Amino acid sequence: MKHSYEIKRLVLTNFRSYDKLKIDCEGIKNIIITGENGAGKTNILEAISMLSVSGPFRKAKLSQLGKIDSDNKVFTISSQLLTGDDSHTLGISYNYKNKDEFIKDDFDETMEKRTIVANENNIQAQDLQNFIKIIWITPFMDRLFSEATGERRKFLDNLISNFYPFYGTSLNQYNNLLKQRSKILKSSNKDFNWLSSIEEEIVSLGVSIADLRLEFEEKLNKILSERKTNFPHIQITITGLIEDKLRTHKAVEVEDFFKQTLIANRELFKYNFSPPVEGIHRSDFTAYNLDKNISADQTSTGEQKCTVISIILAYANLLYLYFDKYPLILIDEATAHLDDLKLQRLFDELENIPTQIWFTGIIRDDFKFFAGKNSLFVNIENSQIK
Repeated sequence: MKHSYEIKRLVLTNFRSYDKLKIDCEGIKNIIITGENGAGKTNILEAISMLSVSGPFRKAKLSQLGKIDSDNKVFTISSQLLTGDDSHTLGISYNYKNKDEFIKDDFDETMEKRTIVANENNIQAQDLQNFIKIIWITPFMDRLFSEATGERRKFLDNLISNFYPFYGTSLNQYNNLLKQRSKILKSSNKDFNWLSSIEEEIVSLGVSIADLRLEFEEKLNKILSERKTNFPHIQITITGLIEDKLRTHKAVEVEDFFKQTLIANRELFKYNFSPPVEGIHRSDFTAYNLDKNISADQTSTGEQKCTVISIILAYANLLYLYFDKYPLILIDEATAHLDDLKLQRLFDELENIPTQIWFTGIIRDDFKFFAGKNSLFVNIENSQIK
């Protein structure tokens, strides 16, 4: 069975806990990485997540990813990929030795930027999705619906970024415009023509992003409702000032409403140096367990993990429906908060998805389901393959 995406070889140099690591896995569907806590298992999955549009999945700064005790202040992630029938080389590197080479944004703040090379050509981060799409489940998501709004929004935005090619770029532009607007309003010499121009762009981008979110919600919910699964049947709802308004009003009316909201917010800067600004950057989403008629935030940690699994598996099917490829899947600490029955159900469903899947866990025997199947078992001890 041909895999939608496959890493044939992964090489890490000076990355996290690794001086050098090489894993050859051509033709392998399931890569199971085991070892004690702190051995360096998650670092491997984090390196793979760097190959995605939105990685790394732990959201660490790039300057924190290089090997701390290395004299050579550069890390590289090199991979050989199969995308359907096409073979590619894809590499990520970052040099944090010379701070003079750091990029500055419009506010003279340091920006970190990874160097990305595909088939010996430099590309931009948004172009990564032309070579590989990656999704992941991490232990942090086990209580996703009990955590802060921002974490759920990041989870949602990561999914949408893989689905709509320029969503991530639009979101970055929107956030940069908010910073520019704040800078103007804090200035003693306000240029109101420039301010109005920026607010027009914020409004246009914000309503466009909200519209894409609602479109994505509809598409994902359709898959969630139609899938036959042993995991909870879920419905998601995206909430927010702009999204809520778009459900009942025309886009042009919402744009006018958003514009008036921003104008009214200007007055608050007279009394508060950094007043809150309403918009799509404060939106949230909820998940409802249709089997139990209960919101996901009211369920246990294990049930919240099952909710995330339901969403991720449905999302994988959504990508296949629209792009004819399932994403590569990363599952960190796969066995955490899952009983034997739920773990068996997860492995059963994943085995039927024709894409490469990377797992981490402490005990090899927890993954005995994959013994004798198309699998590679890798044991890590102190950042070394044993």
